[in-house]
Amino acid sequence: MLVNTMGKEENKKMIMLPGSFCNSKSMAGLYNILKDDYYIILPEYSGHYENSTFTTRKQEVSYIAEYLESKHIQIIDLIYGQSMGAEVGIELLYQLTNRGIKVGHAFFDGAPCIKLSYLYKKFMYFKFKTLIKMLNGKSMEDLMNWKFLRKFANGDPESYRPMLEPILEIAPIISDETIYNENECCYTFDFPRLDDDIQKIMYFFYAKEEKAYRTCINGVKKAYPNANYEIVEGYGHLTYSVKNRDEYINKLKKIIK
Repeated sequence: MLVNTMGKEENKKMIMLPGSFCNSKSMAGLYNILKDDYYIILPEYSGHYENSTFTTRKQEVSYIAEYLESKHIQIIDLIYGQSMGAEVGIELLYQLTNRGIKVGHAFFDGAPCIKLSYLYKKFMYFKFKTLIKMLNGKSMEDLMNWKFLRKFANGDPESYRPMLEPILEIAPIISDETIYNENECCYTFDFPRLDDDIQKIMYFFYAKEEKAYRTCINGVKKAYPNANYEIVEGYGHLTYSVKNRDEYINKLKKIIK
């Protein structure tokens, strides 16, 4: 794993975790503003850069925790995770708590927290593998015309442009093993046990129309009944943060305060 940082070290600290097959650039629209007020820690998952392979959710998180310990960082003011990054973020919250590193708050957008059957995971692996191969050599305009993307984005594929450009950049280096392991990470979630006080610092954010909400919300609420939940309507997976960026950033700032 690689770790990039930006902002002043004396500022409050935020870890930002991207979704499946995304590098940290997919969140540039957010961190390019937040870096003025916060110290941003941007882990780059293994497998998203040359000569590396994504491992497991627990292992990737242990790399982050070890990095923080090596830098003598004892307080993280906000863990922020998008999609699969939310699952990584929950595991990170669990591991940091056990290591004695204090976490102020955690914000998870579109968390696909679910455990699928072997056959369904096999199907999703094939789907992801096909998708990544299809991205090779494609332009952004090619992607904007995909029916799949239009449906996934709730009719607004343009909102995904900031996230898709980095995916096109790294698609040629994503190996089949990385695809397999990220599929396992995404769809074999084990809901780490977190006590009531830790649950109260967790914020889950979903769009009512997104699949992650329809399939996962009941399981998430059962595992973390004391967490905070906000559900919005009329958006696709992660698109609220793009279409309402300033409001979204203010929401994160308010939580940190």
